[in-house]
Amino acid sequence: MFIVARFLSGVAQGCANGTFSTYVAETTTPKARDILGSTIQMSISAGTMLAQLASLGLTNPPLWRVLFAITGVIALAHMLLMTRCVESPKWLLSKNRPDEAQDALQRLRKSADCTDEFKALMQTVQAEMGPNAYSASIPDLLLGKTPDNLRHQLVLAILCMVFQQISGMSGVSFYSTKLFETITNPPTHYNPKPNLAQILTGILSIVGLLAAVAGMLLAGYFGRRTLMLFSHISMAVCSVLISVGSIKEYNIMAICMVFVFYAVYLVGPGPLPWAIPGELTPIYAISSLLAIAGFTGYSGVFTIGMAFSPLLDALQGYTFIIFAATNTVAAIALFFLLPETKGRYIPDMIRTHSVGLHNVMQSKYRTSELKVED
Repeated sequence: MFIVARFLSGVAQGCANGTFSTYVAETTTPKARDILGSTIQMSISAGTMLAQLASLGLTNPPLWRVLFAITGVIALAHMLLMTRCVESPKWLLSKNRPDEAQDALQRLRKSADCTDEFKALMQTVQAEMGPNAYSASIPDLLLGKTPDNLRHQLVLAILCMVFQQISGMSGVSFYSTKLFETITNPPTHYNPKPNLAQILTGILSIVGLLAAVAGMLLAGYFGRRTLMLFSHISMAVCSVLISVGSIKEYNIMAICMVFVFYAVYLVGPGPLPWAIPGELTPIYAISSLLAIAGFTGYSGVFTIGMAFSPLLDALQGYTFIIFAATNTVAAIALFFLLPETKGRYIPDMIRTHSVGLHNVMQSKYRTSELKVED
């Protein structure tokens, strides 16, 4: 039952992550998109914090059953709240339901006059979908059989998810208590009260929520590209310092760097790989592209989740040297492949980058930031 439940919850989580990111890209203005695109990570961090804090008192038998039951209660509440959610106008137009799309856009914009925006949206959908309302399948994307050359978007989406996982964050998230135990050396005898490593894990989840909120605010001032590069470079530096602190037994430094490592991840590689594809990909291909990206991401979660604990046992303090290297590689690759999407008009981004794999540092692939007022 645990395996079945974990499988079903994993499917649901994968669908929710991709769908929410696309929904934000399709329903918000360019200015609001920069901030709202990070709310998914803030929500995940809030859930992680609540789960970690609740587990401090509910992990002992038989209270762990209450911990699992809370998940079901939250899911039911989410189902009820979703009945108030407005459908994406862009999706409705792609399904040839213009009247419903116009009504949905008006509900999203409240009392604002959205006549011109709706006309522009219709033209965008018609241009992206083509006269035959084409919808790309996963094989179409993988084999390059789409009307536009989306090789760059496909490679970038996959790499962002791969880098998200090999950054080492999944291992820290899953095994934070074990990681802190290697640093703090807790007593081996059984104690029903939380030990220092468990308390630090709870504090880490609180820091994670604060970092996610900070990341959401920073997204309104700095671009996706800037935040991704900053985060991977910072994580590489933190990884080196975690290893040095663990090896040399500078415990306070190692613990502090784990906190910083977690925080900078939530600014860039945590939320942004889900948001970036929706800002570069035409509507006819976005569902399949996010499915591929989601599969890549969750395959990485499984792989790193299985590998991190044996690595930690075998390498101890040297484990994070590996993640220093992977984050450095990520920063270099994204420097040449990731364009800036902050404040850009999505149709312009799609048109500019649907030309196959390319170096975005070349001037012909740069787009101007919109000067708009919400």
